[in-house]
Amino acid sequence: MTTRRSTIAIDGPAGAGKSTAARKLAAELAYEYVDSGALYRVVGLAAQERGVDGTDPEAAAAMVASLEIDVSEGASGQRVLLDGRDVTRAIRTPEAGERASRLAVLPAVRTALIARQRAYAARGGIVMEGRDIGTVVLPDAEHKFFVTASVDERARRRHAEHPEEALEAIRVAIVERDRRDEGRAVAPLRAAPDAEVVDTTGLSLAEVVDVLALKVRRPPRP
Repeated sequence: MTTRRSTIAIDGPAGAGKSTAARKLAAELAYEYVDSGALYRVVGLAAQERGVDGTDPEAAAAMVASLEIDVSEGASGQRVLLDGRDVTRAIRTPEAGERASRLAVLPAVRTALIARQRAYAARGGIVMEGRDIGTVVLPDAEHKFFVTASVDERARRRHAEHPEEALEAIRVAIVERDRRDEGRAVAPLRAAPDAEVVDTTGLSLAEVVDVLALKVRRPPRP
């Protein structure tokens, strides 16, 4: 009889390095990686292209129901398709992220996407990351982590990725994103009570992955 592999939930604020760490951890464990944020970014991109107002919950819900979204991991990284079209690069713009954050507060949007996320995780062997994975999407995940870092550290990392943007502007945007994610009425950003908090400030990516892998592989408590 085949034993079901575990599910790993990783949450944390923007810029904490959880996405890259989750992807590397999945590779280390030979698990599948699911970036829940990519699903919301697809919805944000679709709303922009279709002229759907994020303040209209009914229109947003109808749009989400009509979307065909496929997320897969390939040799060159995660590939995201929207209605058969590759939007892997298009959803990674700051505009897509901002729109996704605003749509994420709509209960109808979250309900539709949570169902998709749970379907991905049902077979096990999954590393899924986002902002409410351990608290809402996969509350029964075998391993839960909340990966975080200081605001200054997160701003520095984002600036290294986007040097054309002013460091202070990035910092202000991160603070505002945190405020919105932590203060939203539906599934606010927070660590699950049983999650292990991992502060990545000052740590390299390899060090973060080592910490997470060690915690996943350690023997369960008696």
